[in-house]
Amino acid sequence: MYAEMLLLTPILASILCVVIPKTREAVSLISSIVCVFASLHVIGLKNEWFYIDTFSAVVLILIQSIYFLSVLYSLYFVRVVEKELFLRRRYYYALINLFAMSMSFSAMCRNLGLVWVGLEATTIVSALLIVLERNKASIEAAWRYILIASSGLGIALFSLILFHRVFGTLDWVNAGSNKALVVAALALIGFGTKVGLFPSHTWLPDAHGIAPPSVSAMLSATLLPVALLAYYKVFIPSCNPSVAYLTCFFGVTTALIAALLTIPQKKIKRLFAYSSMDVMGIATVGVGLSAFNPAVLKAVMLLLVIHAFSKASLFFTGGNVITALKTHDIEKFGLINRLPATGIAMIISALAVTGAPPFASFVAELIILSASLRFPALTALLSTAIVIAFLSINYHVVRMCFGEGEKVKLSVLADLAPLISCVVFVVISAVVLGGLM
Repeated sequence: MYAEMLLLTPILASILCVVIPKTREAVSLISSIVCVFASLHVIGLKNEWFYIDTFSAVVLILIQSIYFLSVLYSLYFVRVVEKELFLRRRYYYALINLFAMSMSFSAMCRNLGLVWVGLEATTIVSALLIVLERNKASIEAAWRYILIASSGLGIALFSLILFHRVFGTLDWVNAGSNKALVVAALALIGFGTKVGLFPSHTWLPDAHGIAPPSVSAMLSATLLPVALLAYYKVFIPSCNPSVAYLTCFFGVTTALIAALLTIPQKKIKRLFAYSSMDVMGIATVGVGLSAFNPAVLKAVMLLLVIHAFSKASLFFTGGNVITALKTHDIEKFGLINRLPATGIAMIISALAVTGAPPFASFVAELIILSASLRFPALTALLSTAIVIAFLSINYHVVRMCFGEGEKVKLSVLADLAPLISCVVFVVISAVVLGGLM
């Protein structure tokens, strides 16, 4: 019943948004709240259609939580930029509901063919959301995203055809175990495109950088983990040392390149996009290392949770800067003086997303690094990526937050979503640290 609610509620909300436009904000907010509630009751669900293990449950809860926060932030942002919209507000809210639904569908399904269908649906819906604002850059970013993501998913579909030939089923739970390196490699390339793994990552900074902050938050905090979960469902039955090594290689390469690309960034949201790429690279290394130490998967899930809420907060605060100060460029804004709540939320979120202690992301990265010690070269490269990303991202954020400037007034709604995100990951970090002591 609750699994069906996660799919039917957003669909109903989308229909109401189009048919009765005046209800668009209210029904979307109600739908997101209902989905948060439903996601807490599907853990452990196993039937012929759905299989929700711990990893799937964590991703589902993240989808609904960020869905709620994105709708909440949209109540402010969409009103401010309404004159620049390519889509009417009714269609924006309808699409954001469908975006959450398609991700939930992909995360819940046990049949890999249906997982693929859900991910393909996310491409179509999110591409329309990327072009929300009426400008050439949005159209180019959406078009590039469609081409690259669809190409990647085409490779993923081929990997699933081979998966069925090798395992005799697309049910990843009952597939058994087989050393299928080619299947896993193609799945890594295919689904890795949606994860943002190098070298098929080029859509990510453009799409995240151009999309509205609420959409960027969902792309970064939820779509990337959904794609990683899809790969994980192929990784488990195909797992062997060669598959694990390949996964770690692509993960650490992605993390290192993303960290280096954060250094010269001059655009706020592109900086945060490369940060997402860096974290997903680290998480992918964790998935690979789970073949040798299954406990590492818990660290991956913890990292994804903290990343989701902290990155959503960063995109929301970035949206505040863009709407209040009318610029996308990284400059000495003096946010602490001009937009105090936004500045504080940005600093806390940047520290959390880069793994600073005492945030739980630090614990997660430490566990992944500890597991990598059996491969010294991997440890060295991963450590380098983490240190570079930490220094670069926090340098840019500190530069934006400290300095002089006259105070600017914002709507209360503008700071509500990022502050809620901050509270959530601070509480989670406190619980995790408390459990370790």
